[in-house]
Amino acid sequence: MDMQYIEKYKIYFIGAGPGDPELLTVKAYKILTASGCVFYAGSLINKDLLKILKNNCVLYDMSGMCFGEIAEKIEEMYNDGIITSVLHAGDSSLYSSISEQTALLEKKQANYEIIPGVTAAFAACASNKSTLTLPGVSQAVIFCRAAGRTGKLPDGQDIKSLASHKATMAIYLSFGLIDSVVSDLSENYDENTYCLIAKDVSLKSELLIECKLKDVLSIVRAKSIKNMAVLLIGNALAGKYSTDHKSKLYDENFFHTFRKAKES
Repeated sequence: MDMQYIEKYKIYFIGAGPGDPELLTVKAYKILTASGCVFYAGSLINKDLLKILKNNCVLYDMSGMCFGEIAEKIEEMYNDGIITSVLHAGDSSLYSSISEQTALLEKKQANYEIIPGVTAAFAACASNKSTLTLPGVSQAVIFCRAAGRTGKLPDGQDIKSLASHKATMAIYLSFGLIDSVVSDLSENYDENTYCLIAKDVSLKSELLIECKLKDVLSIVRAKSIKNMAVLLIGNALAGKYSTDHKSKLYDENFFHTFRKAKES
């Protein structure tokens, strides 16, 4: 494998995806196997991801460290020219702590790169053979979370407000507040709106439950779902059962740059 693009004096922030090591990007895999030091969130990362690392790779579990300790160790590895990766669950651009870590590197003018990962909503849909968008049903997806211990949500970004758009919604980190989540959703979505509860996506313990909005609470309680799960809502998700909503892209009467429409 070509490793020439992997630099010593650079910090790599890697999206670990939903947990299955085979869902890492090829680039993420190459960098991890070349790394001499890896920081990871032990409470979120599937430990099987660590099996691909070099035997002498130095590991730091960030779940037991505060930001100051993490920053100090990252700076130390960087200054020593050790290829260092910071492994984030899912994709680093969504509900991660990457911004404060990269802000420090920017301040110190340190070199870093972000490698994207597969987020749980995408992996859940793939595993369930569903789609988040469907012509004539939903052409927008809202990624959101309930207000929890991390603080008040910005105005207009609470679940009740976002649900008014009736787009497909992917709700993260919110099963601890599932009663209020369902209550807020019910003010805008019909009780028979299609939902997908997805827990431990891509792992051996994966749980995918298709249901109606009216049944979400009883299922969550029965299955004791509290974390590491995402709730997807929107009738586009049920599109795999219907041929009524077809894309026009491959319709024989639809033309574009690469294909002419058939003459009638």
